[in-house]
Amino acid sequence: MEAEYRCPICHEGLTRHDHALCCVNHHTFNIARQGYVDLSRKQKASGDNRAMVQARTRFLEQGYYRFLRDELTKLTADAGVLVDIGCGQGWYTKALGGQLKYGFDLSREAIRHAAGQDKGTHYAVAGIYDLPLAAGSADVVTSIFTPLPEDELQRVIRPGGSLIQVMPGPDHLLELKELAYETAYRNPDKVRQLEGFEAPECIHIQKTIPVSDVWDLFEMTPYRYHTPKEGLERVKRAQPMEITFDFVIARHLRKEND
Repeated sequence: MEAEYRCPICHEGLTRHDHALCCVNHHTFNIARQGYVDLSRKQKASGDNRAMVQARTRFLEQGYYRFLRDELTKLTADAGVLVDIGCGQGWYTKALGGQLKYGFDLSREAIRHAAGQDKGTHYAVAGIYDLPLAAGSADVVTSIFTPLPEDELQRVIRPGGSLIQVMPGPDHLLELKELAYETAYRNPDKVRQLEGFEAPECIHIQKTIPVSDVWDLFEMTPYRYHTPKEGLERVKRAQPMEITFDFVIARHLRKEND
């Protein structure tokens, strides 16, 4: 199915002309060789860089998070138009349901990788706080470890549609935090009802799995940026170890009369 984007500058619809997308106000966005389009309006690269994308890809391809992806595949099996915000390199996106699928991320490196691996999804470099989609155009939006742009979610998800949000559970990566920090902490419960949505329904899934790629796992977490030097050294020297993967999946149904 053909993608239906809106212009990030004037918010008019975009139509395809040869190898570009254009609006009635002549704003033009070239389609890259890999098939994605840059709708970010940013000149400098942002989001994950190439090394981060490679580390994340190496880790995800080991299959440690496959049980989470399988659950998301089941939850989205009947989706019509599905939008994955903050999709990264598309590892989850490719496996999700949806007759028409979009994947958005601000990392050009991640989107380039995603578009090269998955021809069944429309990928674009785009921010989540100004989604290049018309109002009410999404049946399902997935947010996997991504902040929630609540105003945009209310705008793009049709009444009766849903948001599927994935968050770390209380014990997610607890053993890794015990290795990196003097005092480890459990993650707080951040599930809440969103304006314009019904009370969320939650699924809690957890597995403890032997991990050989401890540093690659650490590299794809936010802990990488605020861990003391001593903690970084302990993680770098870590031998294969068992680590808990703990997830909360919250399904938020968009109110019909809102």
